[in-house]
Amino acid sequence: MKTINLNSYKTEFYKNKLKNCKGISEVPFTTKAELVQSQKETPPFGGFTDNKRKIFQIYRTSGTSDNPLLLSFTKNDVDLITNIGAEVFRHCGMGDWGNDEVVINCLNLSMWAGGFFDAQAMMKTGVQVVNFGTGNTIELLKLIFLFNKKFKVSLHCTPSYLPIIEQKLKDDYKKTLPALKIHALYLGAEAGVQNNSYRNNLIKKWKCRVYNGNYGMSEVCSIMASAADDNVLKFSVTLLEKYFFELLLADGRLIPFSDSKPGDTGDIVVSSLFKESQPLLRYHTKERIKIISIEKKDVYFEVIGRSDDMIVFKGINVFPEQFRSSVIQFPELTGVYKVMVERKNLMIKNICLECEVKTGVAINEKTIRQKLLQSIKGHVSFRPEIRFVENIKRTGNKMRIVEIIDI
Repeated sequence: MKTINLNSYKTEFYKNKLKNCKGISEVPFTTKAELVQSQKETPPFGGFTDNKRKIFQIYRTSGTSDNPLLLSFTKNDVDLITNIGAEVFRHCGMGDWGNDEVVINCLNLSMWAGGFFDAQAMMKTGVQVVNFGTGNTIELLKLIFLFNKKFKVSLHCTPSYLPIIEQKLKDDYKKTLPALKIHALYLGAEAGVQNNSYRNNLIKKWKCRVYNGNYGMSEVCSIMASAADDNVLKFSVTLLEKYFFELLLADGRLIPFSDSKPGDTGDIVVSSLFKESQPLLRYHTKERIKIISIEKKDVYFEVIGRSDDMIVFKGINVFPEQFRSSVIQFPELTGVYKVMVERKNLMIKNICLECEVKTGVAINEKTIRQKLLQSIKGHVSFRPEIRFVENIKRTGNKMRIVEIIDI
């Protein structure tokens, strides 16, 4: 077990948690719900003794999995996080062409920490960065056609934004995706691209390199890992040196990453050892991963899903990502979907899979539903209700794949 000086964490938030704790192995988990509650009781930053003169940037989480958290960073925090981010982006090839590559950042900055840190990290790889955001896709297309006359143009965006670009290109330019001559897609901030079938489908449609280029959490480190061509995520080496990572196994054991072995599956628990503002101890992220391999300082893994997204229905554990391989098989669908969980008195009564149909495409619902259910049967042991919708609403900076409805 790593030796950690607990005295540096004796903020108001951790005062009770650290009572009688002699080492980090005795420290109870920190949860996001606790952080949210702390910020409600002691605004704006919760029970952290942040020195206002040291704060350099203020952002917040995207709020897709809970109420948004207000996050503060010192200059050293910003430098560390963006250096880690640059290392992560370089792992998936960003910067290989230096200033000849233009990366259009299609994540809204607003107050979302990820949008800012992603942009700063990309700049450190040596590429040209255009902070564009979302919401004006026709102008984005004009920009792509302008830049690709002289530069290699890449996009950094969420997977759920891609069908919107494709549809706008078809409607306004009567062109297909290869006409954009995109150099690479660096995707992140949402689940999906780690699914190899989904990724290969994008490579085929866009005729470019596609990377799972951005995996992270704003309250920990906005960019923590990316994947190269094998689509297996690798943590930043610097991240693992500056943070302490543990794995909460299914049997309840908590082990350091250094003690894990290929095949181990569990939730990430992390302590931010070098973060000056709002440092966290044993933060239970609820991000469930599977260790693929550990090679010296390199930890390779894949994301299974979020523990709090896991659905237990009729005694069966289901992660929403399990539906993706089935949905993307149909050219009539955009590949975007949402799992609607209907509850009554907190008991799950029904699960509905909403699938987005391409605009202007007529479909035989009965035929596609039958084929979709047959495919899903190979992944999960029950038949969800299936609905076809024209537009699945995207909210905020990310699209939440699960929606709970109390009936």
